[in-house]
This record gives sequence, structure tokens and C-alpha cells, in this order.
Amino acid sequence: LTLIIACTSKDEKSGETDQHYVIARDFTPEAMMKRVPELADYASLIEGSLSKKPPVLSLNEAELTDANQRKAQELALMNKDFLRDVYHKDSGEPLRNEIMSIRPAEASELPDGINCPEGSCYRVFLYHYYSNSASIAFVDVSSDKVLTVKRQIDVKAELNKRLHDLAIEIALHSDEVLDALQIKAEDLDEVREELQISMVETKCERSKHLCTGPAFYYKKSNRMVWSIVDLTDWKLIGLVWQKNESKDFKLTENELQNEYFMSHFCEIDSDTSFGNWKLKFRIMGSDGMEVLDVKYKDKMVIKSTKIVDWHVSYLNKKEVGYSDAIGCPMFSAAAVVAFKGPEVEKINGANGSGYALVQDFRSPIWPAMCNYRYQNRLEFYDDGSFRIMGVNHGQGCNDSAVYKPIFRIDLDLGDGPELFSQWDGKSWKQWETEQWTDQNEGRFSPEGYWFRMTNEQGSGYYIVPDRGQYGKAGRGDAAFAYVSKFKKDVDEGTTDLPTIGDCCRYDYQQGPEQYIQPAEKLSREKLILWYVPRMYNDKRPGKEYCWSKMVADKGKLSVKTWPGSVGPMFVPIKK
Repeated sequence: LTLIIACTSKDEKSGETDQHYVIARDFTPEAMMKRVPELADYASLIEGSLSKKPPVLSLNEAELTDANQRKAQELALMNKDFLRDVYHKDSGEPLRNEIMSIRPAEASELPDGINCPEGSCYRVFLYHYYSNSASIAFVDVSSDKVLTVKRQIDVKAELNKRLHDLAIEIALHSDEVLDALQIKAEDLDEVREELQISMVETKCERSKHLCTGPAFYYKKSNRMVWSIVDLTDWKLIGLVWQKNESKDFKLTENELQNEYFMSHFCEIDSDTSFGNWKLKFRIMGSDGMEVLDVKYKDKMVIKSTKIVDWHVSYLNKKEVGYSDAIGCPMFSAAAVVAFKGPEVEKINGANGSGYALVQDFRSPIWPAMCNYRYQNRLEFYDDGSFRIMGVNHGQGCNDSAVYKPIFRIDLDLGDGPELFSQWDGKSWKQWETEQWTDQNEGRFSPEGYWFRMTNEQGSGYYIVPDRGQYGKAGRGDAAFAYVSKFKKDVDEGTTDLPTIGDCCRYDYQQGPEQYIQPAEKLSREKLILWYVPRMYNDKRPGKEYCWSKMVADKGKLSVKTWPGSVGPMFVPIKK
């Protein structure tokens, strides 16, 4: 996958305190270990801790400054209550846990009713990476007792020295930080002593990871950089830089991602190209990613396509469901939002070779129950065919969900009128008026074509629904299809649409029917195809679909997903 990173939207000649937001490119832990040998050593310690009993990376002798700290750690690590969360509660797998600090407890920190002889009460802070939580033991070293244990959820962890130092090294060995400071990688050791380094409080509220904020000022370039380093995944999240030194600034993962995304992608046209394809895209306030002005070998193919809504209803809960708008993370009606730009993926598969453009949208706390993750996915093949897709990662509120993404597709077949035909079992039958049909009642040509859309010269595309031919990634579209004429004087999706239709109906009344009532003639018109598949989630072991699950991976939280995909393929008509 290649993440599309937009160029800065601010003028490089902007004011002296203008702040420039940068999102880091994906960088694997293995690649970072090659740059930071200390990280490789630390990773070995983490791996070793997972086979220990208990699975806790404790402070070593060099990190313990006195005998009382050592004793407090030993007593805490023998206490069952303190160790309650070091294993997965269901599978029993060892999880990643680390002692962050051991220090004398302050009187104000002690729970009511807990008393210690002066100087004998110690506070031991254990961070749990899997749950982003902490267990805090209060230990009386004079009586060899753990007095009580407190829990903290969504915690701001206290870093031990090894993690403090690692965060700085990860930041300084990330290309984005060096570029912002205007330092060449080969010069880092030489200029390191000239850097002013501090640590700024931050949090990663989306990923729920352990994060910290190394900040740097380099006098020679007069650049100030605030970075966010993810110490769960050992990578740079991103940064903000400005000219001139400053200490009065705080940054979180959510703020960084939102500011970057809004200024680079939201309601802003971006150009990209791959192979023989050229196109524009923009992220809408509530209509997801709109892809427009698509060209194949410099010939227009698509004027505009987008998913305007995701309808979600539940078979076992009558009239219960949601209409999920997807789009920009701020100043929009979207409940499921984007926080990084689209990715380009190389395709080599049964349908041929080409490229996919993928934009991810997530609820803020996905994959928790009743939260959602969707994707716009458009596949562009080397032979000129393309597929417009919606991808659903679940998991929703239960395993009886029906998802109905609403596609709006506006092809560009030239200057003249467009013709739409349906296979009737023997031949192509042209639609004369606006109407709808159901794939479950459809007939298909020997090649699997359902529809044909052309100009008057016969150039255009066959339209192929998913009928299960794409393997386990798709179980069929079961789509409703609607064709309306393009109306210049009425906005029927040309701009950002509000939520349309009823989330909880199972018939054709999903929203697009309003654009074909009363039905008008289609002769001499430009046409809009509305396409509404139906997806049924499944959580049965071995048959998961449109589903996600939280699992432990090397002791930390990971999400396993079984995405479901829907959407029509467009195959060029060969004369």
C-alpha cells in the first residue's frame, strides 16, 4: 500500500509562527530497529517478558536506585490483584505489560483508610499495553505488604527512562522530523548536541496506544518541532513544525490527524494517476470519497462516483438501525470519519492487474460494539475495466445486521445522450423511463452481464454485479438498481447530499426512489445509476463476514477483520 501524502497546503512563505502539520508515512518496527539498535534490544526484552511468569517487563537493577524500590517491585509482582490484567481474560494468553515507575507514595495519593509509616509506602505503576490501562500498587516495604491496588483506564502512562530515551531516538530517526528540522540523516550525530530537546504531554485517543511527545528546537534552522511517537507500535505518528522556538503548544493524535486531513483532503480536489489511469478525488462532508474526472488513456470514463450513505438495520430488532454518513472528521454530519488520506494498492488477481484507490472511514472507537468501519474502494484495471466498491469491516451492534451502501454513479460516455439496457434472458432491452429493478429477480447474459450503458455510437460498458464470483471477499451484491435522468436544475447528488431514505427498510425504498418518482422519459438524456447492495454480516467461526474481533498479537491489542465487499464491475464494450 502507498499512502497518498498531500503537499503542504500552507505557503512556505507564511508567517513566522504558522504551524505546519505533517503525517508520517507508515514505517515498520523492523525498519525502525535497523535505524535504532536500542529499539531492537528493547524488542528482545519485550519478547522475553511474554514467556516469563508473570509476563511483566520490570525495571532492571540499573533503573532501581535504592533497596526499597527493589523490594516494592518484588512484593507487587507477587500480588494476585496487582497482576489481574497481565493475561488475556478469555484465552489466558500472556499480554505485554511494563513497570513504568516506582517511587515513594505521596500522602494525597493514598486511598482513604490506608496509612503508612513515613518513608515506607511506595507506589508501583504497571502499564498494560493491551487495554491501555494501569494497575497501581501501594506497598508498605516496612511490613512487606501490598496495601491496595488501584486501576486506571485510558491512562496517561508515566514513562520509564528507557522508553523516554527510545521515544527521542524514534523521532530523530524518522525522516519527517529530520526534514522539518532541516537536518540531513548523515549529520544527525554531529548536530545532536545543538538540539534543545523536551518532552511534551500528549495522548493517542484514537489508537488507544501509549504515546509521548518529543519536542525539538534547532537554532541553526530556527525550526521548532513537536512530534508524537507511538511507543506501542514503535513509530512516529506525525508532527507540527514552525519557525522560531516556542514552548506553549500541546498536540494530540486526534488533533494532528484532523488538522492535517481537513487542510489537505476535505472538500479539496487532489490529482493522482497510476498506469493508464488519471483521476481526481476529494473527501466530502458526508458523502465519503468522491472520485471524479476519471480518464483511461486520456479518455473520460467517469464524471463522478461516491457512496452517499450506509444504511444499517437489524433483522431481530424491528425499525432499529442507523443511517451512517461518512466523510470529513470536522464540521460535517459524518459519524464515521476519515483521519488519513487514501492509499493506492497494486492489484494482481483473477480479475487482472491494475490499481485500487482505497479510503478508510471509522467510528471513533471502532472496533467496539455499535461502531463501524467502511471503505470506498475503486479498482482500475490495465484493460480499461473498473469496479466501484464499498467495503464493510463491521462489526456493528450484533450479528443480524444488514448493510446497504448507496452508490451514485455518473459515467462520462461523451457529449451525446446515454442509453441504458437490461438483459431480459435473450437480448438487451432498453429502458425508456426512469425505474428500478432487483438483482434477486434479474437475468444475466452468458458473460454475467446485467446491464449495458452506452452512447448513441454503442461505446460504453457492460455492468457486472457481484454474484459470488469474487470468492470469500464477496457474497453477492443482491442489489437494487435505479436509473434517473440527470437534472441540471435540481441537485440530486451533484453536491454533498444529506442522509436519504429510511435506514430500516428492506425493500427498494432506500432513498434513490425519490429521484425516479414520478418516472420521466430517458430519451436524449444523461443518466445517473444508483446502486444499493445488501450485505448480511456473519460471526460464525470460519464463516465470518463484515465482522471484526479484538485479539492479542505479541501481547498487544490487534484487530482481526473479515471484510465484506460489494459493487459492480464495468467492462468496456469491444466493437
